[in-house]
Amino acid sequence: MGLTRVADNRFGSLSTVYKHQPLESEALRAAKIDSPACCLDCGEHLIGHYCHACGQSSHVHRTLAAWWHDFTHGVLHIEGTVWRTIAMLAVHPGQLTRRYIEGQRRRFLSPLALYLFTVFLLYVAYSVFGGFANVTASGRENTDAAMTAQAARVDQAIGIARQRRTAELASGQNTQSTDRQLERLNASSDDLARARTAVNRALDESTINGGKPLTITGLHWFDSRVTQAVHEPELTLFKMEANGYKFSWALIPLSLPFMWILFIRRREFFMFDHAVFVTYSLSSVSLLMTTMIVWNRALHLPGVWLATIIMPLHLYAQLRGGYGLNTGSALIRTVLVLIIAGLTLAVWMLLILLLGLAH
Repeated sequence: MGLTRVADNRFGSLSTVYKHQPLESEALRAAKIDSPACCLDCGEHLIGHYCHACGQSSHVHRTLAAWWHDFTHGVLHIEGTVWRTIAMLAVHPGQLTRRYIEGQRRRFLSPLALYLFTVFLLYVAYSVFGGFANVTASGRENTDAAMTAQAARVDQAIGIARQRRTAELASGQNTQSTDRQLERLNASSDDLARARTAVNRALDESTINGGKPLTITGLHWFDSRVTQAVHEPELTLFKMEANGYKFSWALIPLSLPFMWILFIRRREFFMFDHAVFVTYSLSSVSLLMTTMIVWNRALHLPGVWLATIIMPLHLYAQLRGGYGLNTGSALIRTVLVLIIAGLTLAVWMLLILLLGLAH
């Protein structure tokens, strides 16, 4: 027996009454799950293999094989939407933009969802393999590393000379030549130690305003943040990377006003059209950068210059197909969009830098 919760309105107010109901057998419960009359998700009456209200399948299985099927379907298949959209974005970006704007929203992945997915891939690739170039160490670190390496070589030479002198003494040979070499090596070691001290003192006095906080705006809190950023460039870069990943979406609203101005005389295009174009374009750039990072850093193959060729060509194809432009108009607008992209990226990086300085 089991308890079933039902509504009771006999006393003028809605109350809850629990009635005893016989428990269903496992066979009956399995039969209801395998062949239900109503959708198990929204309760709508089923008229086919899929619910016409929410789209859920009428056949729901509770087996480990069904769980594995759902896993592989979600990771590899995703109803074909992701792969279809990425393929169209790579080969026919203008057609993808136009078809999505004209209403094919179910067939292709939404621009924002694709953009967030590609930014995540770019962040993972950058975190695992690094960018196209390594960040160089600061002047103090480079100087210390060079002097440490030179001192290690001198110490190694001193050790070899001492071993040779010991062997010469044991065999009764003359050690004057080895003694003179040891004197020169010891003098070099002392000179290196004095040079390191002098260089570090000079760096302390000259690198950052003689060791005093920089004065840029007169605002103490801002100038102190800038001084800290100069002292710790690696921390500043880390903050910019983290903020860049979190606020990558800001590139979209920053680009929209420029795109609106670029097509201000084309009344048939709305701000939504520009948003779709910009978001798909940024997604293609993220995918291209991810591919180039893996190509260059993981596979150790040259070809970063390919990005500088592929990016304008892809942008031209998307502009011409997405907005229905002729060849000349598409070429002119491609150059203008590249300039706009550079300005937008500069503004975005400045905002990311200021955000990193503020925290």
